[in-house]
Amino acid sequence: MVQPLLKYPDSRIRLISANVRFFNDELLQWITDMVDTMKENDLDALSAIMIGIQYNVIVIKNADTYLPYVNARVIKCIGNVIQTERSTYYEGFSVDVERFENVTVIYEDEKGEPHHQDLSGDSARIFQHQLDYCFGSTFVDRVDREMKQRINNHLEFGLVANGSSCPMVFVRDYFKRGAKYVMALIALSFIIPFFTSAGVRELIYRIDTYLLLAVPVLMIAYFFYALYESRLYKQCTSCQIGNIIGTTAIMATQLLLVGLGVFFWVAP
Repeated sequence: MVQPLLKYPDSRIRLISANVRFFNDELLQWITDMVDTMKENDLDALSAIMIGIQYNVIVIKNADTYLPYVNARVIKCIGNVIQTERSTYYEGFSVDVERFENVTVIYEDEKGEPHHQDLSGDSARIFQHQLDYCFGSTFVDRVDREMKQRINNHLEFGLVANGSSCPMVFVRDYFKRGAKYVMALIALSFIIPFFTSAGVRELIYRIDTYLLLAVPVLMIAYFFYALYESRLYKQCTSCQIGNIIGTTAIMATQLLLVGLGVFFWVAP
């Protein structure tokens, strides 16, 4: 059944969409309603919240098929590109938005089966645009302050207030990525003993020990910034304390293994 689309200034656009827990007939009806609404309005993609359904469901048109993405998340992103975007919610204007050019996403289908998919170009942009809605955000939240103010002045009631929505990429991930890169660099030095003299081996060993000191610093920065984000984005499953502790424990184990390799293999 065709459903009415949310239009400005409906504040439901800022609701955080919950994960789907039951893959039943109700979910199938939501997807059917979304497809019917897309056909009626000639849309290439739609998130469930756009028809008032507060669940993380996205449907994207691919040729003549309509593919549902349930409980979708972005797990990898590469490159940036700026293109003009518009929305059925904020009608009457368009803005240039910077997004990731290539993304890897994980999701479940209507039966609850897990999938992952690499998206690039327009497909990646469309997906990110719709995922914003699931996290209580819109494309205008991704423009700079000056442009946002111009949009705010243009709209009759100003921009709909933004809540604490879940970002697709967390700042804490940069600390984690840095720690992994440093440990990977140290691991590469394990081949040094096969090809170098004792003097070079001594130099590499000293460099490795300094790099090892950097990893705990990055881990501590990750842990405390992750705690900060857990308070800021309480609704995000990835912000739960258990996940943060688990990730930190995994990095600590990796650090232990790399450290043992340095002191028992690389050390002259």
